[in-house]
Amino acid sequence: MLSKILITELFAFLLVFCRMGSAIMVLPGFGEAYVPARIRLLLAAMFSLLLAPTMHSLPHMPSSIMGLFTLLLAEIIIGLFLGGLSRMLISAIHMAGMIVAYQSSLASAVTQDLTLSQAQGTSLGNFLGVTALILLFTTDLHHLILRGLADSYTLFAAGQFPQVEDFANHATHTIGGAFKMAMQIASPHIVIGLIIYLGAGIIARLMPNIQIFFLLMAPQLLISFFILMISISAMMLWYMEYFKDSLASFLAP
Repeated sequence: MLSKILITELFAFLLVFCRMGSAIMVLPGFGEAYVPARIRLLLAAMFSLLLAPTMHSLPHMPSSIMGLFTLLLAEIIIGLFLGGLSRMLISAIHMAGMIVAYQSSLASAVTQDLTLSQAQGTSLGNFLGVTALILLFTTDLHHLILRGLADSYTLFAAGQFPQVEDFANHATHTIGGAFKMAMQIASPHIVIGLIIYLGAGIIARLMPNIQIFFLLMAPQLLISFFILMISISAMMLWYMEYFKDSLASFLAP
């Protein structure tokens, strides 16, 4: 009897760990490349250990290996989907930084991206991304992310294989909204950049012997940094509201 209870409890922990662990591995702030994998596994194990006793609607342990594999695979897919959605939301600020860098003639100033990808990224994209992560933890929105993972069992019941088509549609909608938000955040720089390039084109047509784009680079940088200085507070507050509202769809009423 005792062994049966232990096996049931271990199976419940394993089932919760598959979803929570796969999600935490890619969550913004938790799943960054500079966070050691052992720390991420420890966080996932601790969160799963706290969450497993509260789950009362978990399925029973299947009798076949194939049934167990299918059940664990479904939980891993759901966890990666939830973590990937949060990663898509945080990518909006990176896209906004890239757009601002292109409009400021700073697209060639690339550095190592500090996020999960560890690829090259623009300096402004890294700056805005790190600022968003700091605000994420300062405003306790990481608690909202973890609560969304816990409440995900009301939307995606354990033991049921997820609808991949619905996942794909929601991911497409999310990445479309993230790109729209990125364009809105960078809209002041887009407008000023268009005005500067329009003026530069007119001057270049009137005086073709002058290297007008070379001469306008320094004023363009100064104007772009000035716009960023006066608008970054509103940009980040607006983005954090967007992040919070997007996460609220996974919270139980």
